Amino acid sequence: MKRVFYALLALLILASCNGTRKVNENEIKVFAAASLTDVVTELAQKFEQEYNVTVKLNLAASGTLARQIDQGAEADVYLSANKNWIDFLVEKQRTKETAVFAKNDLVLISPLNKDFQFEKVDSLLTNSESKIAIGDPGFVPAGRYAMQVFDYYQLNIKDRYLQSQNVRSALMMVELGEADFGVVYKTDALQSKKVNVIYTFPEETHKPVEYFRALISDKNLAKQFYDYLYSAETDNVLTNYSFIID
Repeated sequence: MKRVFYALLALLILASCNGTRKVNENEIKVFAAASLTDVVTELAQKFEQEYNVTVKLNLAASGTLARQIDQGAEADVYLSANKNWIDFLVEKQRTKETAVFAKNDLVLISPLNKDFQFEKVDSLLTNSESKIAIGDPGFVPAGRYAMQVFDYYQLNIKDRYLQSQNVRSALMMVELGEADFGVVYKTDALQSKKVNVIYTFPEETHKPVEYFRALISDKNLAKQFYDYLYSAETDNVLTNYSFIID
């Protein structure tokens, strides 16, 4: 009787797994950098409508997402704001394909009600005692780019950093007036009605701001979405949000 019981139990578990697998065939999980929130949300909605499927989004700092994937989190496609985290997953053999997705600019922002007059951005940041909101350089690519900018201008302002868990949080700090300055992506700044872009950092002050896409799972639907990210429709969405495409 015990053998019959365990055999039936095994069949029930197998049937349950198969049923779950069938449901998940029409669903993918996309892990994307927080700075891509608006873009990837719109792309996911368009993809869902066109293919009659479900796209679940996990939006956070690129480093946080990469570590989640490495630790076994179920992801189908990953969009990173930094190549280092793509390389991290490639080294861990967690990717099937990778490619450049888009590019961006890095800017200095201030609250809408502030009016800063300056000739040189390094003098502005050096002479001010105001807090500067940046992403945590340990996990947030925008934070790393910010550090590269500070190094380029040889600024010793560590005691004035306000580090956040992602670039959107850094933007929010400036919107709320918790910081007089923030170093964020241009695309995020332009979506806000509460900040001014007061300076765009030249290319030579930091490494290129590039976003990458990575195919993580073997699902056919995942590959469809991964390829969809290289379509004319995706290019139009990226352009509408002021991202740079080749």
